[in-house]
Amino acid sequence: MLDLRDIHKVYRVGPTAVEVLKGISLTIEPGELVSITGTSGCGKSTLMNIIGLLDRPSSGEYHLDGSRVAYADDDRLSEIRNRRIGFVFQQYQLLSRLTALANVLLPLVYRPEPTPDAERRGLAMLERVGMAERAHHKPTELSGGQQQRVAIARALVGQPTLILADEPTGALDTRVGQEIMDLFRQLNRDDQITVVIITHDPGLARQCDRVITLRDGLLVP
Repeated sequence: MLDLRDIHKVYRVGPTAVEVLKGISLTIEPGELVSITGTSGCGKSTLMNIIGLLDRPSSGEYHLDGSRVAYADDDRLSEIRNRRIGFVFQQYQLLSRLTALANVLLPLVYRPEPTPDAERRGLAMLERVGMAERAHHKPTELSGGQQQRVAIARALVGQPTLILADEPTGALDTRVGQEIMDLFRQLNRDDQITVVIITHDPGLARQCDRVITLRDGLLVP
């Protein structure tokens, strides 16, 4: 499913080279529910960006679903992200001028060919996350937990093989955050979607089937 070998990431700050990832080797199997955790600055967001093809490693190999993807051109990376990866962010990243349904449909809008029955699929995804009755509400009319459910529906609508969730409960209170975590567990169990959750919260991390810990750009054994 997801295989990284000796991934390094170096950023240049003026004349100085800052190595953020220092040789990460990691395999995540299809259908796993995994957390990547560690303190602020340990490299987990950088690793998420590389896994999500939002950034390229400085060196190393990355295969997704058997394809070598790390150094593909921008058009190919955009296509892979759109078709294989669903993203969920801490701050939801919903467009305020659009309804919940229109936000959910965005990944399909950006595909090069039209998706048959796109609206029906979007409504079905909102139903999956318990938001069908709010399909025509805008984000400003929804609570934080409701907005995150819409964001999860958006991540699902393109039928990805991988969901990447970056601090998905970080902006929510404890009760609502647990509801969102329960939803991820249900989607993982029922649909066998691979879910990778980036979090600094050890309690959230322990609810996943496997916990991967980073420290100073390295995996903790």
